Amino acid sequence: MVGIVKNIVSSVEPRKSDVADQVSRKATKASSAAAANAGDSVKLGSADVSSAVKQMASSAPIDEVNVNRIKEAIKRGEYPIEIDRITEALMDAYRELKT
Repeated sequence: MVGIVKNIVSSVEPRKSDVADQVSRKATKASSAAAANAGDSVKLGSADVSSAVKQMASSAPIDEVNVNRIKEAIKRGEYPIEIDRITEALMDAYRELKT
């Protein structure tokens, strides 16, 4: 349930990494569809995988600038809290648990 509330809070202002992830996913889907249509396949060597893992591990998936901006806004009492969105997310989580 906490995760859902965190998702709502983070959806108020999308992070740059979220946008990049969406673009990457769309590109992956498009290339997968093209490969399936052409009968081609993609093979990754262990060097490719390890370099990708190193690249992902080198930077945390946290936008520290944005986190600090939100923390400061909360301290000043200027962070917008949308009670209706939070309530709806909590009710959605409750409904999901019930099913």
